[in-house]
Amino acid sequence: MRNTLTNINIPQYRGCLSLVLLLLPILFLHAQNTSDQLANQLHEVSKKHALESVYVQSSKGIYETGEDLWFKGYVLNSQHLSPSTQSKTLYVQLIESKTEKAVWEEKYEIENGFVNGHIYVQDTLREGRYTLAAYTRYSFYDDKQPIKSIRQLQIVENITKYHQSKKQDTLIKAKPKEAAIDFQLFPEGGCLVSGITSTIAFKTVDTLGMPKSVSGTLYENNVPITKIKTVHAGMGRFNFTPDVNKRYHIVLDSLTTKKQYTLPTIKADGSVLQLVSNTKDHLTLKVSKSTSQKETLYLRVQVRGVAYSVAQATITKERLIKIPLNDIPQGIAEVTLFNQEFEPVAERLVYMNQDQKLNIKAVLDKGEYLTKGNAKLKLKVTDQHNNPVIAHLGLSVFDDFYNNPKDTKTIETHYHLSAQLKGRIYNPSYYFNSENANRHQALDLLLLTQGWRCYKWNEENLKSQNQLKTALVTNGIEGKFTYIKKGKNSPEQSFIIAYDPFKEEKKSIIPIDTNNRFVLTPSHLKISRRLFIKHFGTKKDKILISVKDPFLAINSIKKLKDFGYPIAPVTEKKEVNESKTHKWQSIKDAVKLDEIQLVAKKKGIVKRDKYLAKLDSLAKLEMTGGDYVCTKDNYLNCPIHLPHKYSKNPVEGEVYLELQIKDGGQWVTGVAPVVGQVFRNPKLPAYRYPKLTDEYLLEKFNIIKAKGYYTKKRIL
Repeated sequence: MRNTLTNINIPQYRGCLSLVLLLLPILFLHAQNTSDQLANQLHEVSKKHALESVYVQSSKGIYETGEDLWFKGYVLNSQHLSPSTQSKTLYVQLIESKTEKAVWEEKYEIENGFVNGHIYVQDTLREGRYTLAAYTRYSFYDDKQPIKSIRQLQIVENITKYHQSKKQDTLIKAKPKEAAIDFQLFPEGGCLVSGITSTIAFKTVDTLGMPKSVSGTLYENNVPITKIKTVHAGMGRFNFTPDVNKRYHIVLDSLTTKKQYTLPTIKADGSVLQLVSNTKDHLTLKVSKSTSQKETLYLRVQVRGVAYSVAQATITKERLIKIPLNDIPQGIAEVTLFNQEFEPVAERLVYMNQDQKLNIKAVLDKGEYLTKGNAKLKLKVTDQHNNPVIAHLGLSVFDDFYNNPKDTKTIETHYHLSAQLKGRIYNPSYYFNSENANRHQALDLLLLTQGWRCYKWNEENLKSQNQLKTALVTNGIEGKFTYIKKGKNSPEQSFIIAYDPFKEEKKSIIPIDTNNRFVLTPSHLKISRRLFIKHFGTKKDKILISVKDPFLAINSIKKLKDFGYPIAPVTEKKEVNESKTHKWQSIKDAVKLDEIQLVAKKKGIVKRDKYLAKLDSLAKLEMTGGDYVCTKDNYLNCPIHLPHKYSKNPVEGEVYLELQIKDGGQWVTGVAPVVGQVFRNPKLPAYRYPKLTDEYLLEKFNIIKAKGYYTKKRIL
């Protein structure tokens, strides 16, 4: 089963607009096919960062030990949000949050941008929070960027006991304690200009990043002029006209310290960019100047590093600019105002086409099902205009007991918010829930307070990241062929072979380069999860073949990075429905058999890989130390009949005789008796081959083991 995940592909349009404002109070923008310097300079810096963004979705939020964890990986081009074909290998870890150590590490094949994966939740795992993390060649680098391709999970030993233990977890209303807060102010467009009415957004959080509701007063020269108050998740806004010759500060209510928060610097002259309206058809912006002198300004609208419109305008005091949204995709757009030297003077983030999404209708064939019964589901997918579309969907079905209500991360919030903005976002799903009537205003507040400098695709941010990034993993696995000792006449090795010993058709020759290096490509990793690699050195050669473990590099850098996961919303704790808890049964509460006995026909069998067991048998035939059995009298190493065509190799577990003669009062072995000499033939203990380790067998047969892609598991 998989969770419902939807991708929306919107055709890309990149145009340049060059229009001069003369008499019209409102400017309507229309795309042209020409190019523009502002569009090109953004394109040049952004194309180097059009890499990949990975989203992982699990089949549910809570798992019991001993269960199967199903997950789906989405590997999209981070600029166009289309399935990426660059990466072929997804590296996946299940990390225990308490110890920060990986308890599961495997490689999975990426097929056209998607991965259907499975993890076995071992019954030895401790209860607690875990993180499912995924990495690709083009999404994980040796830099300071947080890891966002993660999913937080809860693992419990018994789901029934887990919920019963929380029955007493009711909301305790204690007297709130005053804690340290972080209060910040964000002028719309980036700066305040004297004499121009502006909007200032503000945000208040505690030391843990949780939003705090506050109210306060704006003072001008110590005289109160405006009341302020948060309206959503610790955020709010107010309007006022600043004067460069006056002093401003804010004092928050209900704080014993009565700290004064100074407003950002007020510029004597400049330009201000403000959002007037944001509808499904048009975006209307207002450009205001402090002087009446004519000036040529440029306005650029870009989404994820693609410039969709660039306008040139001659402005005296102020103008309204109206941008049609027909060709602009859904997501965060950065609107930047440039002066005639192409220097940015104001910027603002705006969310475009917030309600543009697929409509998915699901119809079951009946309303009630028996356990283990088959269910038929019909799906219909249409766009916002009710036109049918092709969509990539996933579905998971699980009891509400396994749902994690604190996790509100979705594929929509990941790609449209978390992956685009720096920092952690509080309850991002709120902004996409149609039941929240104020979601549009709340999202605009988020973008105002998160700040345009926190936008990943901001040109300044892109330029600062222009240094060459170091890739930590690749699509394939690197290896090295090293001679420890080379025979005098041994030929140079030019290739090795990778194979699955139980599938003769699954083998591949791998070339060795002039530096004695080789690469296990995705096609090699597909051969088998247990991949065997053989070289063709002679017995006189001592050769070492090593294969890099990509997770060593991942773990070394991972500990230096943060996990950029959304902040869970604060919700009231409710008592668990006791009747429901008693009716529900965990898989751990199933009827258990008192005892199961497995009896083997032969004792002393060591469990090992089937192929290694075969090699073990072959090796032991060569390692009897010269032992043989006489077919005449069943003596082991018979001194009378030396090895000849009537001799045979000893068999493990068989009982043989030993010939002993009496010489000087002592029994001696290995000597043939003479006429009249006393001898005897006692039984020896059951014959045993020498115990051979896996390491010895691999070295003896010039083989090493490597791990290919984790095998897909069928859902029954």
